Amino acid sequence: MPKKERWGRPYPDTRDWSIYHERLVKRGEFYLSLDFIDRWDELLARMNAGKRGRPYQYPEPFIAWMACVHVFLQMPYRQMEGFVRKLATFIPGLTAADSTTLFRRIQRPDLSLNITPEILAEDIIVAVDSTGIQVTNRGE
Repeated sequence: MPKKERWGRPYPDTRDWSIYHERLVKRGEFYLSLDFIDRWDELLARMNAGKRGRPYQYPEPFIAWMACVHVFLQMPYRQMEGFVRKLATFIPGLTAADSTTLFRRIQRPDLSLNITPEILAEDIIVAVDSTGIQVTNRGE
């Protein structure tokens, strides 16, 4: 039931509660796509083409997916290794990575940008804050 009064003043609550509820639920979701498993060998062949030294064993989308698991679930690297080992028993084609490999590959992501003419046609604004100034006082 919507509130009719807030802080002693009339408050007309005009929210559509079904839309509001759905937005709150979507905050708890994160994207979990395992499409890279179907193209595992193709992605590795492309990454290792012309590469000198030890070939990659895990494609870049897998590392990006594991980085999302690391960030969203706040999972340490050794627990992520156990997570992937167990997941690999249920998903054929998924190879488990060790924690050292995950750490090294997640720490140095590929930051190259695919620049298309459509992007260059529009204005791009980039903001970088390296001052160390806090915006909020959370945790203090």
